[in-house]
This record gives sequence, structure tokens and C-alpha cells, in this order.
Amino acid sequence: MRRIPHYKSRDRGPLEFGSKLHREEGSIMSIIQRPTATVQLTTPIKKAAELMVKHKVRRLPVVEPGTRKLSGILRSRDVIDFLGGGDKYKIIERKFKGNFFSAVNESVRFIISSNLVFGTSEMSIEDAVGLLLRTGVGGLPILDGNSRILGMVSERDLVSYIPPVTGIPVSYYMNRHVVTAEPSLSIRGAARRMISRGFRRLPVTLKRELVGIITTMDILRYFGSSEVFRRMSSQSVDEAMAVTVQEIMTRDVLHVSPEVDIGEAATLMRERGCGGIPVVSGEELAGIITEHDLLRALV
Repeated sequence: MRRIPHYKSRDRGPLEFGSKLHREEGSIMSIIQRPTATVQLTTPIKKAAELMVKHKVRRLPVVEPGTRKLSGILRSRDVIDFLGGGDKYKIIERKFKGNFFSAVNESVRFIISSNLVFGTSEMSIEDAVGLLLRTGVGGLPILDGNSRILGMVSERDLVSYIPPVTGIPVSYYMNRHVVTAEPSLSIRGAARRMISRGFRRLPVTLKRELVGIITTMDILRYFGSSEVFRRMSSQSVDEAMAVTVQEIMTRDVLHVSPEVDIGEAATLMRERGCGGIPVVSGEELAGIITEHDLLRALV
């Protein structure tokens, strides 16, 4: 049975939220999710990206055929890096001379994360929260003693421990220094901002007013659609990445005010399947609250 977090007041500032997560060894096994999809080192990048979009996941375990031993994790961020957001784009430039169609059929082995963070079946839920906060990753593969994958635990799974009402406003945990995109920014420019700053989403603003949001999944959906082919008169990825953010961003953006309870924000994230919500005060963007920010309420 899940333990219910308790509250305690303090003399200064908002209510402090102290949680009672499972401390028992191996309690992580009570919340792991079986992977909806996995890939192998030889899987083409294009196919892996399509699986992410189809299953609405930002990370795919890369496993050995037959044994299911974990070889690595492919993140949506890795694919965006490859398409033009960071150093992995050099593979397209040098090996494929900018040819998009050849590049996306390259195997995922060339772009998966080399720094693999994982948990074990013996760890507690509390240990998992601490590991995610220390490393900044959005999810953990959980392995058995033979390095075989048992399941995945994401920030969203852990944020479910926050009750609907906590007495703590979003303003207490939100990030006030938001990296944004302007509507006229190219997709490549947005991708570079995401990769260089370590974000998966950018609110789109016009004179501080929120007009949309662009995420790594929006970019993957674009590259998996027929629209990308219409944009390329040649086979160069540069043409596809020159499209502006306003053409693929989500315009009907879920947002909250700074006074909203973090429990309500966490519930909205779970119900809408989003990892972050812009915070708007009046007509202007005031910050952003993400699942990772909310993990801090659990420690």
C-alpha cells in the first residue's frame, strides 16, 4: 500500500512538504512499468523515433536480442541532438554529407547515451527519487543481477506520490529563469537551445506572452510526418531544420498560475501526459514547473 505523505508547517515561507516514500529494500518493484517498446543496437534511428512517437515515450531501452541485457538508453534528446541540435549532428555532416534519408537509416548505436544511469531491483522508491535528482535523468531502467531489464521508472511514476492538495503553491518549486523560443526561431535553433541547456521543452513567447510550446516530441513527430518530405526539395536535413517553430509548436498550451497547488499541477501533468507546464501571471510567462521540479517535493 502506498504511504500518504504528511505535512508540516514552518515559521517562514510556504508549507514544507515532507514525504513518506517506501524505504523498504526493493520497494521500487511495486511501481516499475514494463517497457512498451525496446530497440536493439542495429535498429535504424528512423524506426526508433517512430516507436517513441507511437508509444508516447521519451526513452527506449536498447537491449541485446534474446538475453534482454541492457546495452544503453536512447532518449528523444539523443535523436534531436543527431538531427541538428548538438555534436551528434556531425555524423550527418561528415558521414552522410547532410543527406537526411541516409542518415536516419543509421543504427542507434552511434547516438545512444554513453553515460548509462540505472537502478536495481533491490533499491527503494526513495533511492530512485534521489538518483533521478542527482543525475538529472528523466527515467531509470531497473535491472536484475544479470543486467537484464525488468522495467522502467519515470519521474511521472514518482510524482504520483504527491497528493492532490499539499498547501504548497507552484511558485515555490517552479523555475523562474525560463529558456524560451520565439515563433520565428528555426527548428534547428530550438533544438540547439534544448541540447545546450539540457531541456526537453521550450515555451514559445512573443513579448513575454505565452503563444505556444515546443518539445522534443513535437520535433520527432514532425520528422516522422509527410510534412518533412514536402519541406525538402533535396535530401538535405538543413532544409527541414530551417522550418520555424511556429509551424510545428503546440498552440493550445496548458498553463497554470503561480498560486496553483503543486498537487493540482502534478495531477494535470499525469492526466494530460505532459512533463512540464508553463506558469503564467497575468498575461506574461512567469516560470515553468516540471516533473523533475516536483521530485524535490518528495525529499
